[in-house]
Amino acid sequence: MIGTIARKEFSEIVRDGRFKWTAGIMVLLLLTATLAGYQKYSGYMRIQQLAQGESNTQWLKQGDKNPHSAAHYGNYAFKPAGPLAFFDTGISNYAGTAIFLEAHKQNFAIGRPATDQSSVGRFGDLSGAMLLQLLMPLLIIFLGFTAFAGERESGTLRQVMSMGVTNRQLLWGKALGVGTVVLIVVVPCVLVGTFVLSMADLNIVGEGMGTRVAALSVGYLIYGGIFLFLTLAVSAWAKTARTALMVLIGFWAFAGFLAPKAASEISKAVHPSPAFGSWFSDMRSHQIRGLDGESPWITVEKYKVELFRKYNINSIAELPVYWPATRMQKLEELDHPVFDLHFGKIKSSYTEQRRIQDRLGFVAPTLPLRSISMGLAGTDLIQHIKFLEDGEAYRRYMVSEMNGYLSKAAASMNATYSSSNYMRADEKVFSIVAPFEFDPPSLSATLREHRGNFVMLIVWLAAAMGAALFAVKRMSVEKG
Repeated sequence: MIGTIARKEFSEIVRDGRFKWTAGIMVLLLLTATLAGYQKYSGYMRIQQLAQGESNTQWLKQGDKNPHSAAHYGNYAFKPAGPLAFFDTGISNYAGTAIFLEAHKQNFAIGRPATDQSSVGRFGDLSGAMLLQLLMPLLIIFLGFTAFAGERESGTLRQVMSMGVTNRQLLWGKALGVGTVVLIVVVPCVLVGTFVLSMADLNIVGEGMGTRVAALSVGYLIYGGIFLFLTLAVSAWAKTARTALMVLIGFWAFAGFLAPKAASEISKAVHPSPAFGSWFSDMRSHQIRGLDGESPWITVEKYKVELFRKYNINSIAELPVYWPATRMQKLEELDHPVFDLHFGKIKSSYTEQRRIQDRLGFVAPTLPLRSISMGLAGTDLIQHIKFLEDGEAYRRYMVSEMNGYLSKAAASMNATYSSSNYMRADEKVFSIVAPFEFDPPSLSATLREHRGNFVMLIVWLAAAMGAALFAVKRMSVEKG
């Protein structure tokens, strides 16, 4: 009986001319977004690899100079696109794509594509994720809002129920029929996206691509199921199809537009980001006077005394290392906890904002799905913070290598401070600094991080199914 009801629902929807137009537009938009997104993704990856290669070459070919001056000359770290960035751009357009790495400074990421976009760009890029998060629920609503309310108005619901069909059979049959139609629209686009992905360079795609796609598909299927059962629940509850449509459109607008904005504003109010002026002033103050109130120069003098005691010597000239380079490295290392503290405050505030938004997922299913989608696509805040951390670790490694080389080389030459200024390092010396490589978060870590969001989606699905069963059980077959 459920199969018969599903076939009837399916055939009625497919024969409807409105469905053909709606489905055609949906497929066209999804395919356009997928292909355009992949073209943009491929172009970005080519530019990123070229830029990183050019930056590495500039580092090696910067010309003979003092090694510490080379550390000031610096290098760039460019962020690779996430493995599924062509599907979901996430925060990529707003977070920055490159970091300048130099001695004594930790910098913010620069190169935000959103700054070059027109005002239309504020609405977001056309992407597969955006279409599925916004248009797929709308498609489900348009296909299912008349499922019960429309038949009640036409009088066919009474006829169907008089044939001995139970409320549950009717619910599952209609859910199967509407769900099948939606899958017929969405699945071909997913297959095209999978085919396009299979043509990609496996070296830049990322690990566990099959698992990523599967987990992403599960998330969107649950999301679609939520709207499917909510649509059927409202259709069974509402006295007229018009009322059902108005309620469902209102919820769709709230879930797709109002809830994400409200969640963002709430998270900012609960965990406000530091104001840049006061933040920078506090950081500079700590650099000058030290975190514990002791000037870095006093700490360096104490460190010099420790070295004298360690090597049982009485003067700088007797040190087995070159003191000016050692001192510069010590001053660099004294900045590390200052940077960790103040940049950590910014990362912490954004991380807490993201967690609050995830916790508000009980308000609208779009919130947990959005986090899952960005996480698996590799375009979320977690991925960006990992890039910033890797870039800073590389900067410290680069400066340490240059200061370390200067310290040992100058000491072996018995150089004085003035003569060391004329000390020159060449490409061979610069090559001891390995090129920057970004190590993205593992797939297992990503799945663990978003476990709560998957649970939230499942809770939403269970609640939607429960609401549909309850509404169908109390459904009236009489016209309002």
